[in-house]
Amino acid sequence: MTGRRSWIVAGAVALAVAAGVAAWLLSRRGADMAPGSPRYEDAVSAFSTGVAALDTDATAIARDALTRAVEVAPEEPSAWANLALAQIRLGDFDAASASLERAHALAPGSGAVDRLLALLEQRRGDFDAAVEHLNRAVEHDPKDLRSRYALVQELERRGDDDVEAFRMLAAVLEAAPENLAALLDRARMAAKLGDAEALADVVRSLAGPSAAWPSRIREQYEALAKAAADGDPRAATTRVLMLRNALVTVPEFRRSLDALMLPTGTVGEPIHVFLSLPNPPATPAPADRALTFAVEPVGEGNADAAFLLPDGDGGAPTILAADGRELRKADGPVVAPFPGGASAVPPSPHGVAAADWNSDYRIDLALAGAGGVRILRQEEGGAFVDVTEAAKLPPEARDADAYGVWAVDIELDGDLDFVVGLRAGPTLVLRNNGDGAFEPIQPFESVVNLRDFAWADFDHDGDPDAALLDAEGVLHVFDDERAGRFRARPAPEGLGPVDALAIADLNADGAMDLVLLNRAAIHRLSDRDDGRAWDLGEVARRPEGDATAPGEARLIVADLDNNGGVDLIASDAGAARLWLDDAAGRHDPLDHAPALRTNAAADLDGDGRLDLVGVADGRPARGLNRGAESYAWQAIRPRAAKAVGDGRINSFGVGGEIQVRAGLLVQTQVIAGPVVHFGLGTHDRSDVARVVWPNGTSQAEFDVEADRAVVAEQRLKGSCPFVYAFDGKEVRFVTDFLWRSPLGLRINAQDTAGVGQTEDRIKIRGDQLAPRDGAYDVRVTAELWETHYWDHISLMVVDHPEDVEIYVDERFARTPPDLGVRATTRPVPVASARDDQGRDVTDLVRARDGKRLDGFGRGFYQGVTRDHWVEVEAGDDVPKDGPLVLVAEGWIHPTDSSINVALGQGSHEPPRGLSLEAATSEGGWDVVRDDLGFPAGKDKTILVPLDGVFREGAPRRLRLRTNLEIYWDALAFARPVDPSVLEAKRLAPTTADLRPRGYSEMTQADESSPEVPRYDRFTGSAQRWNDLIGLYTRFGDVRELIERVDDRYMIVNAGDELALRFPAPAPPPPGRRRDFVLIGDGWNKDGDYNTAFSKTVLPLPSHASPAYDAPPGELEDDPVYRANPADWERYHTRLVTPGVFRDGLRPRAIAGP
Repeated sequence: MTGRRSWIVAGAVALAVAAGVAAWLLSRRGADMAPGSPRYEDAVSAFSTGVAALDTDATAIARDALTRAVEVAPEEPSAWANLALAQIRLGDFDAASASLERAHALAPGSGAVDRLLALLEQRRGDFDAAVEHLNRAVEHDPKDLRSRYALVQELERRGDDDVEAFRMLAAVLEAAPENLAALLDRARMAAKLGDAEALADVVRSLAGPSAAWPSRIREQYEALAKAAADGDPRAATTRVLMLRNALVTVPEFRRSLDALMLPTGTVGEPIHVFLSLPNPPATPAPADRALTFAVEPVGEGNADAAFLLPDGDGGAPTILAADGRELRKADGPVVAPFPGGASAVPPSPHGVAAADWNSDYRIDLALAGAGGVRILRQEEGGAFVDVTEAAKLPPEARDADAYGVWAVDIELDGDLDFVVGLRAGPTLVLRNNGDGAFEPIQPFESVVNLRDFAWADFDHDGDPDAALLDAEGVLHVFDDERAGRFRARPAPEGLGPVDALAIADLNADGAMDLVLLNRAAIHRLSDRDDGRAWDLGEVARRPEGDATAPGEARLIVADLDNNGGVDLIASDAGAARLWLDDAAGRHDPLDHAPALRTNAAADLDGDGRLDLVGVADGRPARGLNRGAESYAWQAIRPRAAKAVGDGRINSFGVGGEIQVRAGLLVQTQVIAGPVVHFGLGTHDRSDVARVVWPNGTSQAEFDVEADRAVVAEQRLKGSCPFVYAFDGKEVRFVTDFLWRSPLGLRINAQDTAGVGQTEDRIKIRGDQLAPRDGAYDVRVTAELWETHYWDHISLMVVDHPEDVEIYVDERFARTPPDLGVRATTRPVPVASARDDQGRDVTDLVRARDGKRLDGFGRGFYQGVTRDHWVEVEAGDDVPKDGPLVLVAEGWIHPTDSSINVALGQGSHEPPRGLSLEAATSEGGWDVVRDDLGFPAGKDKTILVPLDGVFREGAPRRLRLRTNLEIYWDALAFARPVDPSVLEAKRLAPTTADLRPRGYSEMTQADESSPEVPRYDRFTGSAQRWNDLIGLYTRFGDVRELIERVDDRYMIVNAGDELALRFPAPAPPPPGRRRDFVLIGDGWNKDGDYNTAFSKTVLPLPSHASPAYDAPPGELEDDPVYRANPADWERYHTRLVTPGVFRDGLRPRAIAGP
């Protein structure tokens, strides 16, 4: 049993126990807390919002909502317990203690409350009390595996009770005898305790499941069996760890681990149900069996097909009518000729695709017919212009006999492409080059005669996959391997010919299913085991005689009665048939289906009900939705943040996903257009809507109105680690770090950059770092969608004369800069500065004051704008002889892999780094320094030598020129100083503690300023990104891994923090002052869908292989692993998967009494 029904059944015992208590309490409370009463609905709303906020790590929102819940329903223990969890996450332990005391008094037998009490004591450092509460949790709920396993971990952590921990682990296995993670832990502990009999017993237990493992993993099992048989506990311990590492790739092992413990970074588990009050339904409301559709013609003319044109501004959609000669508005003028060819062949049900392909928030059109393909652009007034010629389609695409066209972002670069199916020929993809032109490619070249197409994340790995149906009714599925590459995946046998495809989360498990219409039935095809297998189940029977040729029928999924379920529409040449989803999970046919050949469903009249669009009696028609039930609904309008200056998300987020949660009812849909419609059943509103945009970023919106536009937040998803330092008062952000060595970064549509420099150095000013208790406190955090590999970190203390400044050239360039510490005189501000528009900007760049130069506007894509420069002049206070350097301080808004891919297509101006130009005596300009690169992140300083740049007889004016988004804060001149005046000492850390922390609040002063994290404003610790899968460094002391550059590095995930303490030398004598340089070596790899190998921690980088072009294989075959396998026994033992991110609003379990 899967999905909605499985996790509700999993909590059935909890709900049954709670129901008895609720009946007694209701008899005392009276009608004011009965379901349906205003007070009850208020309590449900506040509680559900709070729980949803806890699940999305919006802790402050959770605290406020749950505070309201306990005010409305003070006798509900779940509300008090969840309020305590919010308070724990916010570090308010005293308040949490009071809330848990109240929860425990109301529900003294609740194991869930005892779990939270144990969590509180762990956070307070009272581990004996935590053990006591975990013991009570197990007593109250003997089937609670997570409490039992937490007890095992706590007892083993103490180090003085291994035998008791071993006994408790046996109890875990009594409850779950086939749990792989628990079995491996028992084998490890048996070897540790020298219990040969227990070890042999585990080896026997693993024999059965090992038969299904890949051969490489089975070899590890056989090596463990041999070590156990030889009576070698040390070898057995090593073999257990190696087998565990190998099993990371096996879904069964990951599920077993998830059953035992919360994912890393998740602080506590909310109670999702009431323990006292009656619970709202977690299933759809009863289906509206009285639902009807009033079919009426639209306009006067005839039509062979009808299509829907959505309105990008939120207005009512327009019905389009088509025959083999023209496409027109059903009640209005002709839009464009239809390419039906010489014989005026009517369009297929897929002959028109409506999508904003040029990112102007107006819906454009693509037409596919017997006479070829046409691309139409919608103008400001609503008229359409044929731009096929400007699209530069070659004849084999433009003039081909085309059957259908579908809009997708095939390479996830932020613009929409078109998939074109030919009646007889290969499947084409018209790749959108972003400049009005399209280029045909064939990523699905094995599929010919395409008749239907579907695009969604079937295997739940974050990127959309493709399903194609050919003219023979054969289903073809392709797994998206990112960067525009697809791998054919075998479909299950026995499907028979398929007539039509659709996408829906039919089993409410948060993952999208393929819905298949074949000759006899409608089936659900769901992924299993992370793309390794399929589950196939019948959803509804199809009446005999309804069969059509593949592609001629339409299968549509929509909530027609707004009950919160997924209804089905199958339409062929005659009429539509409807099946309504109900609370029991059945799809029963509606016996009065409309006589309308249906091609779309949308709210045509703004009443919150989905109407039907199609053809009836040869005329375009609509079926207006009428029903007996007045269930609630939610329309969400996703929109990209802005038309220019970003470019990472198509206008309406097509290809992303939206989840809504109302109480315990959770629904997921793919974004297919400007409006995503949800029925809410008896819930009057949704508690939260979570959007996962096509580029992988997510956001949650609370208190969402019935008809709501959700605008994508423009934020960095990848950059590099953040450095914080204690400045004598508090820990503050300094800058970012290890910016020079991104792994797998795409630099254009074809090429991936190698890594030329793994070392990085950043300056920390003396006022940014002060000693505390004899040591310097530096923190390095990972907070973006990245995996980090940190090989070395040290701190250099640099003492120097008061009138001397020190710098590091914090520049990213094709030719890496010298990272040595530079000494200069105090910098002299420029005498004057003008931008390329002739504006005086001297005041903006004379001092480092947070006022930054920003007069170049924004390009379409983040990070790249028009050609621009700043012109500066050296004043008389700048020496005219001897060496000089230009000291330029500023930051860059970077591109990313997907933006670079988009820029590499078509005729876009490529990104250009800085160049330096000098004025000539003739009034012109010479390029004197080219390819200087750019500042390596936020608030960085670059040093440009000026030897020989000033021309004889010319004014001393220079230009810094680029087309990148570089924002200058200060520009000045300085003279180099002999480095012998510096006293530098390199310090190794005395402590290096890797620990979980979470995420800081990101702030931005204005659009000219970088996003800056605030360490003192903590926003949460739960999984925020679609993390790269693999083994990361366990928490604790990691000094050994960062002592030297040797490819024995830390592997760090988002949400981790490295806390460093360096011994503080005696302060400098009078006349000298101290600055610092943080030195690091390593790499980072972001999760961008176009970054190479962005799904996994593997392959492991090494200094010997700067290209990073070998695809990931088995861990045991990786050269870095083979050089230091013991590190995966001692350090890299923390498994991270993105399950929490991918599950989104779905409770991972129902916590019960």
